[in-house]
Amino acid sequence: MKKICYVGLIGRPNVGKSTLLNNILNFDLSIVTNLAQTTRDNIKGIYNDVDSQIIFIDTPGIHKAEFLLSEKLNEKSYQTIKDVDVVLFLTPANEKLGTGDKYIINKIKELTNNKLLGIITKIDLIKEKELLDEKASQLKELGLETILGTGQGYQQTYYDLIDEIKKHAYEDELIYDEDQLSDVSLRFIAKEIIRETAINNLYQEIPHSIAISIEEFKENEGKNLPYHIEATIFVKNESQKGIVIGKNGNKIKTISMNARKRMTEIFEHRVNLFLKVKVDDNWVNNEQKIKRAGY
Repeated sequence: MKKICYVGLIGRPNVGKSTLLNNILNFDLSIVTNLAQTTRDNIKGIYNDVDSQIIFIDTPGIHKAEFLLSEKLNEKSYQTIKDVDVVLFLTPANEKLGTGDKYIINKIKELTNNKLLGIITKIDLIKEKELLDEKASQLKELGLETILGTGQGYQQTYYDLIDEIKKHAYEDELIYDEDQLSDVSLRFIAKEIIRETAINNLYQEIPHSIAISIEEFKENEGKNLPYHIEATIFVKNESQKGIVIGKNGNKIKTISMNARKRMTEIFEHRVNLFLKVKVDDNWVNNEQKIKRAGY
């Protein structure tokens, strides 16, 4: 028996949800880039210590839906709010509390009566403590009783957050094995690594209208053979396809090389990765194609 708690990470895009989860787990589970709307899946990260198991759910950033895909991503976040025991509302210290933040807080209150904690992220990016105090006061005015700050180089803040969450945990049987960091498969991690690498290499040239499909994944367990992975990068038009491939194929080679290196580090196993690029116009507005992409 341990103290169990399900925790949802909720907020606008690019407020530090994935970074928070990765720091708590001390493992790069979720995609982290400088771009908004990077997370597309509800990703479970499992924290274990001597007396507790806390299941964190990293969600897509809630935003104004411009495509059917955007609506689907928002729905995932709303469902998480309903399902978890504790909701962490994240907002960055270096940005003003805006109408989007207030909308999300009101939406959380509409969907659940469970505990709501305010988390001010990226506190390492501000020097004036008064700005932090001002933001905490604004959150309290909106009904958030408990406010915590987190940031790079402030490791104690993550311990404080865990202690606060434990106050709302309950005794139960373990949900996951104690050495398990997530419920996602290696196949899923491979897909996310490819997408993250593509975004990081293309981010000034192409929007988030790419999707990754893993066509083949062979682990070759027990053999001294590399994992064999074949994947397709889907884009919206021929122009985007040309950008992803690059001059003389240099861009896709870079994406493949960097993704393969990252997979090798995480899987602790050699990887052979084969990528191709296909055009699939307007997939972000097509229900069937969105499902095929795993969303």
